[in-house]
Amino acid sequence: MDIFKPPDQTMSLPIILFYVFITAFMLLSYNPKPRKILESIKSFLLHIAHLSKNVVSTTIHVPLDAVPINQSEPVYTVWDIPGPRRWPMVGTKWMYFTGRYKLNKMQDAFVDLHKRYGKIVLEYDHVPIVNLFDRADMEKVLKYPSKYPYRPPTEIVEYYRRSRPDRFASTGIVNTQGEQWHELRVKLTSGIMSRKLLQAFIPTLNEIADEFVNLIRQKRDANNCVKDFQDLANTVGLEIICCFVLGRRMGYMSGDKQKNEKFVKLAEAVKSTFVYISQSYYGVKLWKYFPTKLYRDYVRCEEIIYDTIAEIVNEALDEEQVKCSEDDMRGIFLNILQTEGLDKKDKIAGIIDLIHAAIETFSNTFSFLLNNMTHNPERQTRVAQEFSSNTITNNDLVNATFTRACIKESYRISPTTPCLARILEEDFILSGYHLKAGTVVLCHTRVSCQNEQNFQQADIFLPERWLDQMDENQNVYKLEEPGSSLVLPFGTGRRMCPGNKIIEIELTLIMAKIFQQFEVEYHSQLDTQFQFLLAPGTPIEIMFRDRD
Repeated sequence: MDIFKPPDQTMSLPIILFYVFITAFMLLSYNPKPRKILESIKSFLLHIAHLSKNVVSTTIHVPLDAVPINQSEPVYTVWDIPGPRRWPMVGTKWMYFTGRYKLNKMQDAFVDLHKRYGKIVLEYDHVPIVNLFDRADMEKVLKYPSKYPYRPPTEIVEYYRRSRPDRFASTGIVNTQGEQWHELRVKLTSGIMSRKLLQAFIPTLNEIADEFVNLIRQKRDANNCVKDFQDLANTVGLEIICCFVLGRRMGYMSGDKQKNEKFVKLAEAVKSTFVYISQSYYGVKLWKYFPTKLYRDYVRCEEIIYDTIAEIVNEALDEEQVKCSEDDMRGIFLNILQTEGLDKKDKIAGIIDLIHAAIETFSNTFSFLLNNMTHNPERQTRVAQEFSSNTITNNDLVNATFTRACIKESYRISPTTPCLARILEEDFILSGYHLKAGTVVLCHTRVSCQNEQNFQQADIFLPERWLDQMDENQNVYKLEEPGSSLVLPFGTGRRMCPGNKIIEIELTLIMAKIFQQFEVEYHSQLDTQFQFLLAPGTPIEIMFRDRD
């Protein structure tokens, strides 16, 4: 028997007929329109035919030293990679709806997959998905010199946007590929990365941060606790990103009830979309064939986000036309709207995508950072001492080495995004397996950053590791941390999040303002094993005691 030949990959006729019957019954009960039924059944049958060619019920893995290997001709293929059992229709997704793993605890799933199967693990969902946990493998993939790095699109977002050509001319900067992605990236994000604009924004950011500190004081109860702190983090995040992109203060921290109600609805929709995206990926993808409740809920949230942010954009545009200001801080908004060669729908969608992503990224990253800092009051004091004045300047931010070290360490141990996805552009040999071009790989940077082979005391929040060290002879040196290249909270290369600089400035300045005024203590600790997202309704209660 050829040990490298995959097991029988055929699906029996009774199984296929069973799925066809169940699907037809569901479609007939849901939609009485014959044409829609036929289209859905056709699509579903093509899906079944595709699965029947690729489903494997088990995995054969042979140790590398078991047989002689011709180095010029790799022996192992993607189907030889160890991983969970693969079943008809669901591939390996059965793990997420049978109770082995919870959708709101995805980081636990990644850690367990690594422990069960090793440094490279195969999952299957229509196509092979290869999980990488080895530092060398990830560095090889992420450092590949690509002009247009390819990453898997978010399917439900892509599907929805293609269904709304009246609003979207493309699937957006996150989901497009190749030259189209590059054009959107250059034309929509160049202003966000401008050092001049970032520095010009610092005085306004001081004002917003001071208002945020006052808002914390107003929201504290008799025990100095702020309940549902995530709502405040969302509020300041939206105020900052709207002011930065649109060039105007929105007043979300002013107490205006009408504005606050609109914002709360927007924030809930933003958070819910991330949950629905996760469920659409890890669950059974019936939403592709008919509008399930999951898909309808996702569309409802997307409509709220689009309508609300489009209203904000239109208000800013009307105000701009009246004032005709030449203020530097209006440059991003106007640059996007005045860009030539882009459909107006791409411009509006680009602004919406920037605001949408920034709200969630900032609020989660900020919450994780505060959680990590509360375990050591001395570090909070040290951050406050790096800033001599309440008005923080660009020079203060540049010289705040310990504060930046705290932020970087929080990125390492608690990244908002635990892995980076890529589609290989050429054949790779990873951990001894030959992966062909077009293979989807997930680089699990967070799991690797908590591996003792990559970092000393890897499971401990230790910002001092990023500072200059001194030996007994007063010689300055840097700690050698092999995994330093894996601290990538915003991605890497050309696909890096364009808002990474403004997020880092926000975090540094706001954390400084908070620790100048308060000693902070979490009353409801975040689950440090779960950093993929904070589910809607996650209660975060924080105590803010005034400094003496």
